[in-house]
Amino acid sequence: MSKIASKNSQVFIGATPTQLTNVSDWSMSTARNAIDVSTIGTEWKEFLSGQITATGSCTMLFDPDDTEGSGVIESAMWNGTEITFYVRPEGSASGKVQYSFTALITAWDISAATEDAIKIALSFQATGAITKGTLPEGGTTPE
Repeated sequence: MSKIASKNSQVFIGATPTQLTNVSDWSMSTARNAIDVSTIGTEWKEFLSGQITATGSCTMLFDPDDTEGSGVIESAMWNGTEITFYVRPEGSASGKVQYSFTALITAWDISAATEDAIKIALSFQATGAITKGTLPEGGTTPE
């Protein structure tokens, strides 16, 4: 069984991918709905495969000068605009996995605590399909 450290993980946003800096954690969750087609008079429930949904979150250290990353995300939250995300669990080396999708920012939270850095926590809702690909030679975004 292979073990992979998350320290190489990267999250990018935008049509021309810009790496989000100061990311301390991220998550992405997918789920498929089940459509209940059970009928009266049967012992066992029956289901059809339904639609897939994806949500996620990311926590970043606050940087008021980061207009390319967290500034774009904050604007997308206030304006209700979609953002393209690229999640690279193993980093940007050639042959590594990349998940790409378009999402709406559903929450943008800023917090501070004694003896801690100011943090931004964002949540997103994917709209449409997630594409799984691998990075080509040179680690650029796959077509």
